[in-house]
Amino acid sequence: MVAQPFDWTFYNTLATELAGRADEASHRSAISRAYYYVFHLALARALSNGYQRYPGEASHVQLWRKYTESPDPKCKKLAEIAKRLKEKRERADYDNFYPRIGDEVRELIRDAERFAAALTALPQRFPVC
Repeated sequence: MVAQPFDWTFYNTLATELAGRADEASHRSAISRAYYYVFHLALARALSNGYQRYPGEASHVQLWRKYTESPDPKCKKLAEIAKRLKEKRERADYDNFYPRIGDEVRELIRDAERFAAALTALPQRFPVC
């Protein structure tokens, strides 16, 4: 049996499910899964355009720089959404206190979904790698 690549949209489905729960652990996990959903969508697009990661610098920094430095303003907007999600993901994964997480989690899920829709609408040649 040939292994199939993982479908990262399952992370969005899981994030949505977890966001609907009442506990903080689920909300933290939802934020993390939403960010990684966005990261892997963006990575797949960049790889399809010849993106290569270079050792010595964090992969997330490199990827989001590609989007930030793109000549297309829509790529720059995607990078802004992704950086906001990344900051919230790091907070959810590392901070002992995350006030108002229950208020933020659903908005972050919507950000991830907006990101996915905007990436799909972006011309295939972007980001330029």
